[in-house]
Amino acid sequence: MLSDLQLNSILEDFDIAYWKINLFSKEIVWSEHFNILVGKPEIEEDRFEFFINHILHPDYRYDFRIHFEKLIKDNEPFSFEIKLKLENGKYRWFECKNQKSRNNNFRETAVLLFVNIHQTKRDQYTIEENFFYYRETAEMTSTGGWYVDTVNKNIYWDDVSLKIVECPRDFQPAYEERMKFYAKEHHNRMRNAFDKCENFGIPFKLELKMVSFQHREFWVRLTGKPVYNDEQEVVGIRGVLQNIDENKNNELNLQNSLDIIATQNSRLFNFAHIVSHHLRSHSSNLSLIVELLRESKTDRDKLDLLANVEDVSDNLDSAISRLNNIVSIQTSLKKEPVIIKFETALEVVLASISSLINRENAKIVAEFQDLKEIRYIPEYLESILLNLITNAIRYKQPGRKPVIFIQTYVENDIEYLEVSDNGMGIDLDEYGDKMFGMYKTFHPSNPEAKGIGLFITKNQVEALGGNISVSSTLNIGTTFKIKF
Repeated sequence: MLSDLQLNSILEDFDIAYWKINLFSKEIVWSEHFNILVGKPEIEEDRFEFFINHILHPDYRYDFRIHFEKLIKDNEPFSFEIKLKLENGKYRWFECKNQKSRNNNFRETAVLLFVNIHQTKRDQYTIEENFFYYRETAEMTSTGGWYVDTVNKNIYWDDVSLKIVECPRDFQPAYEERMKFYAKEHHNRMRNAFDKCENFGIPFKLELKMVSFQHREFWVRLTGKPVYNDEQEVVGIRGVLQNIDENKNNELNLQNSLDIIATQNSRLFNFAHIVSHHLRSHSSNLSLIVELLRESKTDRDKLDLLANVEDVSDNLDSAISRLNNIVSIQTSLKKEPVIIKFETALEVVLASISSLINRENAKIVAEFQDLKEIRYIPEYLESILLNLITNAIRYKQPGRKPVIFIQTYVENDIEYLEVSDNGMGIDLDEYGDKMFGMYKTFHPSNPEAKGIGLFITKNQVEALGGNISVSSTLNIGTTFKIKF
């Protein structure tokens, strides 16, 4: 038989306090742990009334009295969640419960347990609150969640996704028939996106047409990212889909206007930066040397200063040369575009960086079946591929073999090139507006970053009438999409 001291010690390990109640005299004895929880108060009135008036939260006083009286009179067990004011003056959740004795005929004492459930209750409220906000946000934005189990080949859609696709709430999409929910012209895009994500861990963000359960076509924005197990193997793909059918045309028109304004502002800012920061520093050095020449007393001092003039002149010439190269992209397209195969351009690039690829054990996967060639300036296409591939290798995720996936395709009569990786990713919330700026870098830990490559790539693409965009997820990967 356990003593009170032993019982209190065992229950205290589980943060459980208790009362011992004499069913005949109605005398209540609090365990030592219960006393510690409520601060060992000096009680002048009846212990039960003190508990009711000073420890128990007012919302539970009436119900607790009812339960307690039934326990005393009829030996009726109960379990009841209540709030108690502890020594620190804060209320915490407890489960108050009494279990019926096996031998009620000779029972003189009842034991009332107080089990601390505050953390569990708080977690429950947090989950319920988050789920409420998730549902409200999903309903208001017409955004649903989905998950694909790539191991067991199962698909799961939440209620909002089922509503968007106009399916019954008990509908279970079959893995083998998943493509029937997408417009035929987008089947290749979907297969490529899911295959890349499943096989190489490349996330995706697409805008395409789906086909509802009622055979109605509509536009959605579909986002997916890989789910890894402990061995860094892809075991699933999770994401969201958003119905954007109603606002598609307005959004595209607005985005085109914003892109034009942003591009113009970016160019003005970058060229102003070059002139003010670089050219001005060189001109200031020249002005200083000229001033020192005026103040020099000897021919020897003047000769030393003239040597400095040569250095400053060389640096100024180099800065002007770089500026001229950038300007020439926009204003001096001397070469005529020719038909060039993507495979050929890629072979040239890979040959030039073979040592980097071998050193980092990088894997390059290319798919040019949907668009094998393009009319373009070869040097520009090679430069674009070079910058994007070397960036993907340099900013690989530590501990993960770098994989770069390159593909071309045609959608709505528009030609596209995508370069995706499974690297470190970029925080677009912080760096999105600076992504293609000159001298902008996003990974300070890499001393080789100069902030020139993406700026030149953007200017080369736009010089021939195209545009470049980026989507990225930290620690998952980045995709650059070029519209020719």
